[in-house]
Amino acid sequence: MNSNVDSHTVSNPDDILSRYRRAKHLELGIFGKTVAFNTTLHPHWIGDSDRFWYQREHRDGHEFRCVDAQHGHNREAFDHQALASALSAASGETLAADHLPLSQLNLEQAPSQLSFTALGQQWQYRADTHRCQPLETLPAHWVLSPDGRQAAFTRDHNLWVKNLSSGEEKALTHDGERFYAYASAEGLSLYGKQGFAPSVEARWSPDSTQLLTVVRDLREVGIAPPLVDHVPADGSLRPTIQQADRRVAFVGDKQIEAWQVLVIDVASGSQRFADYPPTPVMYPPYVGYFSGHRGWWDADSRHAYFIDQARGAKAIHLVKLDTLTGATQVLIRETHERCVTLIPITHVCTLAYPLPDSNELIWFSERSGWAQLYLYDMASGELKNPITEGEWVLRNVLHVDVARRELIIQTAGRVAGRNPYYCDICRVNIDTGELTELLAGDRDYLASDPRSRVGFPGASAVSPSGQYIVTTASRVDEVPVSLLLDREGTAVATLETADVSGLPADSHWPEPVMLKAADGTSDIYGVVFRPSNFDPNKSYPVLDCSYQYASPIGSFSNNSAGSQYYLLPWAYAELGFICVMIFNRGNEGLRDVAFNTYQNPDFLLAPAHTSRCYKNDVIAGIQQLAARHTYMDLSRVGVTEYGSVPSALMGLLVHSDFYQVGVSVRAMADSRMEGSTPGILSGSDGDLLPEFEQRADQLKGKLLLINGMLDWCMPVSMTLRMAEALKQANQRFDMLLLPQLEHGYCHYVTLRCWDYFVEHLLGIDPPPLALLSDDTPHPAP
Repeated sequence: MNSNVDSHTVSNPDDILSRYRRAKHLELGIFGKTVAFNTTLHPHWIGDSDRFWYQREHRDGHEFRCVDAQHGHNREAFDHQALASALSAASGETLAADHLPLSQLNLEQAPSQLSFTALGQQWQYRADTHRCQPLETLPAHWVLSPDGRQAAFTRDHNLWVKNLSSGEEKALTHDGERFYAYASAEGLSLYGKQGFAPSVEARWSPDSTQLLTVVRDLREVGIAPPLVDHVPADGSLRPTIQQADRRVAFVGDKQIEAWQVLVIDVASGSQRFADYPPTPVMYPPYVGYFSGHRGWWDADSRHAYFIDQARGAKAIHLVKLDTLTGATQVLIRETHERCVTLIPITHVCTLAYPLPDSNELIWFSERSGWAQLYLYDMASGELKNPITEGEWVLRNVLHVDVARRELIIQTAGRVAGRNPYYCDICRVNIDTGELTELLAGDRDYLASDPRSRVGFPGASAVSPSGQYIVTTASRVDEVPVSLLLDREGTAVATLETADVSGLPADSHWPEPVMLKAADGTSDIYGVVFRPSNFDPNKSYPVLDCSYQYASPIGSFSNNSAGSQYYLLPWAYAELGFICVMIFNRGNEGLRDVAFNTYQNPDFLLAPAHTSRCYKNDVIAGIQQLAARHTYMDLSRVGVTEYGSVPSALMGLLVHSDFYQVGVSVRAMADSRMEGSTPGILSGSDGDLLPEFEQRADQLKGKLLLINGMLDWCMPVSMTLRMAEALKQANQRFDMLLLPQLEHGYCHYVTLRCWDYFVEHLLGIDPPPLALLSDDTPHPAP
């Protein structure tokens, strides 16, 4: 055992093993769904009706529920056992009623019949015959024309169409190749990952005669850092290079990946490119051009619109295209000295909502210093009126009601004293801006979270009629409750109360806190986690777990993207730490522009991620908490990270007098190597500094660097450059490189992170990994 053991943290081997098992139960529960169930609800509305289905989770499976919103009825959607028997008989696979692998569920003709996708096949089930029949459907990602007669698809990097009546297929382009691909989002240059985000990036004109599409050009883009497979799965000894010709544009490269917009006449095959320069790949780079809502048609089938984000992100343009001539006109131009936000961190698509019948556009902008919505005339490009105004943030658009000329939206920060990260639900008139609050309070109201909805296609918080809303009231210190509301915000029914019985016995709920930033005036917010066996009379080391992707801050949900990371610091706390998450200035884009774009004074020439992990605010917050709670020992402070933000490197290399131990997991040690998009987001492309390499001589504490050697997003080269800089500075550090780890989750990495903090902050020998090596979650203790 370590000689520097604190008298309050001496533990026997059985005790530390018990702590690890509690922590493992929480950590595996993030993705294994063993801790909390029904923490959010994703409604799928049935046709144009006010009925919807959703999936209810159970500890040992799930079921599908159908809700009649008008009457508040919540029933089993169909006979699960009968369907399981029928599908098992038809497919030849044995399926359990509580584990039906259904997606794209269509209940418009239920209960007499329903259709769904399962086992890679579309099926139809008839209740009268109790039989499932396979259905012939279009392949995934094909784009059906509005008249239903043709479908667009890609083959060999070219765009094709198929006549669905005759079966005839025709190539519309002929010069496509891997690095000059039509209508494709696969392998975007930031990652260079083959098979990533496949989609057909083309949109039919309303009259079904033309296709608006893009060609993605990487021909002059540089070769990516090599992914060397040192331990081939086939047992061979000779290392191999995976995807040797991957392309990734670095910050400062002359040639970057870009889209060129064009229109194709389907009958003749003639092409007309937009008279406009190629537009760079934009954030988020894993979403295609049209699937990211960056282009659309006008109702006249002659004009189209597309969004261009200039390299450097200091300017965004909305461009009108005359598809007959190729002529273009910039209708809207947004600029900012640092960065123009096109897509909030909580979204994967632009907040641009065309209204083709009235030739108008709802446009998202932070021009006032706050995220708001504006209404534009698309004929002239003139601003008609602001839709929302004020010193608060527009966070989400849930529903566009063209007939009523109103939106159902979510806002944050409108009420003084309320956590500005909590979303409410409001209704606003498009023309007058009159805003009506429907549901608000001291909690977050999740409503079909835009990021998590990526895994739930077709989900929507609001019924097609706009009459009903589904939301989940959520806080980190409360059990989430999902509600059905009418359009006035009145609760019609409680749909689900989350089951959190998987939490460790005697758990201490996380505590939301408000603190002051390092300037002494700005309000910052965070969450504090304590172990189950917490004793205020003992002394605990502090662990900074300020994961920069844990948004929306304040919600408890382990299947809402980002907020699932609340279980990670909770797991750390079970080991014997007081864990804190604090959202500092310069972080995540959920506040006003001044707060979001705060520049880290220690890194004046650096991309945005160095401000996102600005530790001065976090340190100030931890010091305020320690002044309140004497059990927080500031002589033992660690910092961890899991993701692309170098929180641990910032702590150990810039604030080494405060942090003693840090673990850096696939950190952006040198963001110039990740790809051109980080440079774009920084507002500075080409003049960035090496950031942390040049500060290697400032290391004082214990640092562990971890990276997967097959990571195609955060290449191991970043970590190796950091290691070389530390070696050149004669610094002691630890490093773990895993030959088979890609860009993803690995339980072994988590265990080694735990070990490092347990050994160097608690002064305790970690338990043997063999006792924790199985992937079977332990029962809740």
